[in-house]
Amino acid sequence: MFSKMSPLSRIAFALSLAAASPAAAQEEHRGFSLDLFGSYFTVTADGDSANDEGYGLRGSYRFTNVWAVEGALARLADDDEVWIGDLSAKAYLVDTSRFELYALAGPGQFKVPGDEETTFHVGIGAEIALGDRAYLRPEVRGRWFADDVDLATFVDYSVGFGWRF
Repeated sequence: MFSKMSPLSRIAFALSLAAASPAAAQEEHRGFSLDLFGSYFTVTADGDSANDEGYGLRGSYRFTNVWAVEGALARLADDDEVWIGDLSAKAYLVDTSRFELYALAGPGQFKVPGDEETTFHVGIGAEIALGDRAYLRPEVRGRWFADDVDLATFVDYSVGFGWRF
């Protein structure tokens, strides 16, 4: 069939294939997603460290192939009075059909009885597709108090199960 095409038709056919391939690869990923996660927290302050488990909920809205905004709320498992909330700008650095690598950063709140501290955080993670909408999400996030970054360092290792709507 290709051999029966005129040279102009061959060029048009080749150009249409070249134009269609990047368009398919650049399919927009937009919309809301929600995930439940479990975390392992480590806190280091004045040379001492402590560990605890936690769990939480994250919701994000992806408005381009690269950018999303995310909110997260976590609670320490052993203490129902310790809460951590984050608001993040999220940038997808690698985006394939089954694997996405991202970085995020933003402000947050650390709340214990009688005290609330403003924090800032940075993190890196991945979203690994389990199907069309479901994904597994491992992540590492570092967190510091905004008023005194030398006071304590929190590192949070989490794994979540998410759903894209």
